[in-house]
Amino acid sequence: GQSSTYNVAGGNLSLARYRTVTNYPDYGRGASGTGNSFYAVGTTAANAQIVSTVRPAFGSGDFTCTSGFYDTFFGGDKKLSNDCYNAVNATLQTRTQNQQDIIEINLQGGLMNLPAGEVRMAGGFQSRRNKSQFNPDILQSEDSFTDQVIGVYPTGYLDASTAVKDYYLEALVPVLSGMKGIKRLELELGARYSDYRETSAETTWKALVNWEVTDYARIRGGFNRATRAPNLGELFLNQQEVFTIGGNSFGDPCSVRANAPFGAGGNDFATDPVKGANEPAPAVASGQTKAGANSTYLICQALMGGPGSVAVKQYYNNGTDVVAQGAGGAFNWVLQTGNPQLKSETADTWTLGAVVKSPWDNKWLKGLTGSFDYYNVEIKDAIMLYSLDYAAYRCFGVKTVTTPAEAAIQAATLGCRLNARDQRSGGALSGLLSYDNQANIKTSGLDIGVNWMSTIGDLGFKAPGSIALGLKATILDSYKTKQSPAAYDVETEWKGSLGPNLSGTNGGAYDYRLFGDIAYIMDNWSVALRWRHLPGVYSAGYASQQALKANNARVAAGGAGMILSYEPSTEIETPSYDIFDLSANWTIDKTWSLRGGITNLFDKAPPTSGDTAGHPSPSNLTVCNGAPGCTNPTSFSLPGVGGYNGGYYDTLGRRWFVGVKATF
Repeated sequence: GQSSTYNVAGGNLSLARYRTVTNYPDYGRGASGTGNSFYAVGTTAANAQIVSTVRPAFGSGDFTCTSGFYDTFFGGDKKLSNDCYNAVNATLQTRTQNQQDIIEINLQGGLMNLPAGEVRMAGGFQSRRNKSQFNPDILQSEDSFTDQVIGVYPTGYLDASTAVKDYYLEALVPVLSGMKGIKRLELELGARYSDYRETSAETTWKALVNWEVTDYARIRGGFNRATRAPNLGELFLNQQEVFTIGGNSFGDPCSVRANAPFGAGGNDFATDPVKGANEPAPAVASGQTKAGANSTYLICQALMGGPGSVAVKQYYNNGTDVVAQGAGGAFNWVLQTGNPQLKSETADTWTLGAVVKSPWDNKWLKGLTGSFDYYNVEIKDAIMLYSLDYAAYRCFGVKTVTTPAEAAIQAATLGCRLNARDQRSGGALSGLLSYDNQANIKTSGLDIGVNWMSTIGDLGFKAPGSIALGLKATILDSYKTKQSPAAYDVETEWKGSLGPNLSGTNGGAYDYRLFGDIAYIMDNWSVALRWRHLPGVYSAGYASQQALKANNARVAAGGAGMILSYEPSTEIETPSYDIFDLSANWTIDKTWSLRGGITNLFDKAPPTSGDTAGHPSPSNLTVCNGAPGCTNPTSFSLPGVGGYNGGYYDTLGRRWFVGVKATF
């Protein structure tokens, strides 16, 4: 198979041409000119030179701009003249192609007869090759170093493929049947060997049991080993720039006030130029040591060009880095790239469940059925994109250096090259994030389903039709993740929160969820009322802080790890939420059917998530009470209102729908 997508995107502007036109007098009003008249030479602003070309206008177009941009900027967003718009317009054209080649052989059938029944087998071979090509417009590619599209960040070309050969064997083996307490007992066994061209070969297998105790009860469960190989993007993504919010729990690690456990805060070398005479020197961050802070400072110097560089003087001597270090919600422009050294994720899943139906002939009970399934899943070496903190940790936290020479060697490693610094100001540039087999994920819980149905006549009432009731419940026992091997990335229990917030995971780790329905059914029409209930919940950030508290208490009691700092949250739990939907169906005849309903029948307003009580009084500024790693807030704050979460709560309000279906 093959697919090809050609995309044309209008409404974009060339940054270089936009700058050129708006720098003409009167913001380009009446401007005209031609391209290829001059170009810039040089790598920095200090040594850049403007050079005139030998043949101006060769291979380039002319432009005019009648209206200019002044009235657009300052006159109420007035429309540009067509020639001005054409002068800066950049229509992007991209093409994406995918090819998949599959060769498959499957064999199945009966193998032999046992006393309990026939043994059935299935086996086969599959060869798969996936190829993909992505060709971005040159203006939005990483190769365009003199121009880009405003608001569109550079992306990379892709031309890569993966291939795998799979060999598998499955068997359904009847063990016992026709015995008291064992109507039927069978095993489902399977194994697969996958030979990946890009990564190592993997063997997966399963062993499941199905035990029909009686006509009314069945027990099922077993073990399954599964793997997920890295995909094309995770392996071969060419460098691209993206915009993100958050992802950094700590501030700039090079700052003298760094709060990162791998940062330079409180080092012996740098001074704080704005520190008052009576103000204490910046302290070493929780989880960091004096030797570690000194090491980070030396590595930072090396990344900025050496101890005597302009960047070091600008950053440390002119007060660039003395702002109190924030975290979490910062805006970040980061670079991303693939990692060809990835290996497969591994997941182990245990399940145990039962399916039952009523054994009684009682008119109220005979239509009752239920299912109960416990699950326990653990994913090891999960493929995860580096967080900004982990990318910094790979430079500053993995090795302690004591001399500038050692720092220069460390600064030349890949981990540090991905944390480049501006050679003029010393500030951090866009970090380069990649993928790694770094995360562990564990979850367990119970899924329950109960259903009941009966005709109204069987219940002793003189009325037509049937009635059906259903209730589904998911009860979460635990949902824990550890994002990376770094000690500061503590294991987090997300149960009772809107987390997890790890890339590739689904949020909404409620303690439980309920979904119920009641329906009245006739021969050609039905009406149903559905109910969804979500219990109270906290934000993912609150769950992360609870994990820090648990980590600090464990370390303070003598456990391994480091004590990490935090400011106590005053978040208010989001209240429980109930919503009802009404729907109906009417089969008019063999051709026509009608459906309709009301969503959010009672117009239930969504609750806000992440509300906080603030720190409105002096007593609320001393709340740590000696808790390890706890930092008391330094200023008062008003109660805060969070936001609406459209992923779990209805933010649209009551609405209705109607639909017609015709079958010919």
